[in-house]
Amino acid sequence: MACPTQLSWALVVLYLWQPFLVFSQPLVERAKIVDSVSQLKKQYDYVIVGGGTAGLTVANRLTEDDSVSVLVIEYGPLDKLEPEVLVPGLPAPKAYSRNYVSVPQPGLLNKSQAVYSAGVVGGGTVINGLSENFTPPPPELAEYPISSDLGPHGTIGPVGSSFPQYQYPILSKIDTLNDDQKDADSSENLQRRLTLSCRYAELFYKAWNSIGVPSNPQPNGGRAVDAFYSTLSITAWNQSRCSATTAYYRPIEGKRQNFHLLPLHSVTKIVIDKKSKRATGVQFLPRNGTQAVQSPRQNQTQVIPSVQAKQEVIVAAGAPRSPQILQLSGIGPRKLLSSLDIDVIEDLPGVGHNFQDQPTMFTGVTYDYSKYPSPSPGLYFSDPTWVDQQLQIYYENRTGKFSRHQERDNLLMTEKGPDTQAYLSGTTVAFLSLRRLTNEYQKIIASAKKTDLAKALPAGIDRTILEGYKAQQAAILADYGSPDTGVHELAFAGGETVALVVLKPLSRGSILINSSNPLDDPIFDYGTFQHTVDMQVAIAMYKKFRQFVAAEPWQAVGMRETRPGPSVMGDAAIELAIRNITQSTWSHP
Repeated sequence: MACPTQLSWALVVLYLWQPFLVFSQPLVERAKIVDSVSQLKKQYDYVIVGGGTAGLTVANRLTEDDSVSVLVIEYGPLDKLEPEVLVPGLPAPKAYSRNYVSVPQPGLLNKSQAVYSAGVVGGGTVINGLSENFTPPPPELAEYPISSDLGPHGTIGPVGSSFPQYQYPILSKIDTLNDDQKDADSSENLQRRLTLSCRYAELFYKAWNSIGVPSNPQPNGGRAVDAFYSTLSITAWNQSRCSATTAYYRPIEGKRQNFHLLPLHSVTKIVIDKKSKRATGVQFLPRNGTQAVQSPRQNQTQVIPSVQAKQEVIVAAGAPRSPQILQLSGIGPRKLLSSLDIDVIEDLPGVGHNFQDQPTMFTGVTYDYSKYPSPSPGLYFSDPTWVDQQLQIYYENRTGKFSRHQERDNLLMTEKGPDTQAYLSGTTVAFLSLRRLTNEYQKIIASAKKTDLAKALPAGIDRTILEGYKAQQAAILADYGSPDTGVHELAFAGGETVALVVLKPLSRGSILINSSNPLDDPIFDYGTFQHTVDMQVAIAMYKKFRQFVAAEPWQAVGMRETRPGPSVMGDAAIELAIRNITQSTWSHP
């Protein structure tokens, strides 16, 4: 996507960031970045492994007490306030990602899958979908399925949450304006700005309503089902991304001396006293360190930097890395650790197991563009001039296309390797309960209860893992029977890709080390579709997608299925197509 060409990068950053500084500086003091290991103290009260969402939040709260010292060690850098970080509609810099590849997945025709992870201070809140200090929509929009009720939201915290200004349905009184008039009027008044051009949303809700799925104006009140607008993590007053960094670090950067942040370093091991089994500190290396790391029981010729923790070591390295750190530290399955010559501190077979994510089908549609509400979604990817114009609108008044999150690059793993597919996302979503999804929901639940769960896990799995798995399935099946719990998500933003997400899969995978070298990546196995009921749910999802496409509001603009295509008929063919177009992750490990 083209970057702004008419404003200097520095001025863009200053303009985006200034409102946040004005509102946030008086709230808290500032923290300190530690640029080198030599600046570290020998001991802190708390050492936090990972500076993502959880790590920064906990560190901020702990250091409100100036007698408590905290060190956060983060693999990634601190972002530079780039437009790609602050503007909701720009794709995040790829330099802030830390991605991996899974082992081949039998449930997906033996294709390997991407494992998405953040490598930046603030973690996934900096690069992922913007999905609080809630700012309600204006009263002019009360007639639409958007609630202004503050009850389910926080209103005094540092995390911004609001509806993007390009996400509301169009008002009938401006339906007849041509594109030139819409651009000219885009800054005339709030009501017109909020409702210009986002016409696909009107069709989205009408289509769902026409097939029996109601609109839900308040999904944040404990019942997130049916068709609704989802809020984004956006600072309402300047329509910029609100991340853990903007909420919990930058407001205190440089002043709160008891909060130290060491970026661009990776924790390699938690130091644990073998007798008391108490964590006393951590070892770490520079992110790009080339130090040879020998077997833990060999005499090491090189001293690895370490720091002590007086109170606790808090592991917040995210789903992809936390199991690895624990296993390297001697906490995990005894058989695995012993095979890698790692001293066993605590035999916990479950560490690294129970890995789960949400399998996602990326289906395709197209339209009769002579009837499709302008502007065409293809302009995002085909017209740099139009993109620059929309960016200019955003920078001038915080409206237009880029006030809403857009996904542009979706990495799909194919038989020929990674394939990048552009698609749009937004906050018009449908979360359907199983009983809303299919009339056969009771049959699916009964099938799950009859499943031999041992066959859905690797052979020889520890008994405690199997028992935990049984308990999880029982809890999830209770949700399957509830009309108030979504098991399926359809995310759509008017483009040519529709994401279908299995929200509550029953399959489980693992993240296990196969080396004692902390510089080696662990082995990622999603276990996608290893539980047969996940495929039954996926087939029901695909059939519901076809009902959505066939709904009269979409047929009026010529919507038709392109991927996998209308020729795919019958459950066996649908299952094969699903295995071919599904990726293991919705970036929610």
